Amino acid sequence: MKKGPFVYKNTECMEKMHRFYDKALKSLHIEYSEEYIDTSFGKTHILTAGDKNKPPLCTIHGGNGITPLNLKLFIPLLNEYRIIAPDVVGMPGKSEPYRTVSSKKDEYGLWICELLNALQIEKLPFVVSSYSSAMLLSLAKAFPDKIDKAVLLVPSGIAHGPIMPMLTKMVVPFISYYFAPDKKTLDKVMDVMGGKGDDLWHEFFDVMMSSYKMEMRPPKEYHKKELCRFKAPLLIIASNSDIFFPADKVFKKAVGLFAGRVKTELIESKHLPSEAVMKKVCEQVAGFFKNEEQGNAI
Repeated sequence: MKKGPFVYKNTECMEKMHRFYDKALKSLHIEYSEEYIDTSFGKTHILTAGDKNKPPLCTIHGGNGITPLNLKLFIPLLNEYRIIAPDVVGMPGKSEPYRTVSSKKDEYGLWICELLNALQIEKLPFVVSSYSSAMLLSLAKAFPDKIDKAVLLVPSGIAHGPIMPMLTKMVVPFISYYFAPDKKTLDKVMDVMGGKGDDLWHEFFDVMMSSYKMEMRPPKEYHKKELCRFKAPLLIIASNSDIFFPADKVFKKAVGLFAGRVKTELIESKHLPSEAVMKKVCEQVAGFFKNEEQGNAI
């Protein structure tokens, strides 16, 4: 395995993140199991949540995110599915704490494929959001048959918003908070991102922004010729209030990007949807998957 840079300030900061991870996971009050899988990019920690007898789907947390809070978004889907949720190597969580996977080199697709092969899963549905949408498109480019169908929520990998607001409202405050944590700076970030009224998200942003060396490089955006073999049905959910990947830009480019069926849904949300919005999103996801299953059965 190649070694990349260590992603925390120090080991004490990593342990602090792991304590928060355990606290956030416990707060969900869900049934889960966990395991580690060796990959060519490093050891990967995976949570599997829900009833093991239900059909599987996979979700992957967003950039600089964490699996328990990603599961928090999609808890309603546990009524119908068991959820397989890996911690991304080189991001907050319990996987290898070194940045060894490159978006630019399309390595996330290989990493996901290695995980599915180790789990002996031929293909399954995906629900991804933000940065992890580009990770899924990396899989779609190299191993399209691994994806049965997919939902992309506030997705990267397709189109992005204006750079300057992202720099001034997000990147600069992130960097500032890392060196000098300040409540006003944190509040400003959460005003833009969403999640300000949620104590768990507030604590996560504090821990993450003060302890972890954030991945600031933008995810790769894909072109039609790269995805020509990917024909799985897609539901793309986005918002025009999202500073990173606004719906108008994402939907416009998506029309000519994908070879398979694409459905779009507009939500009113910041980049991090509220619990009320996510309840509706999960209803849309479950309905989309059920309709696709019924369509395939005809």
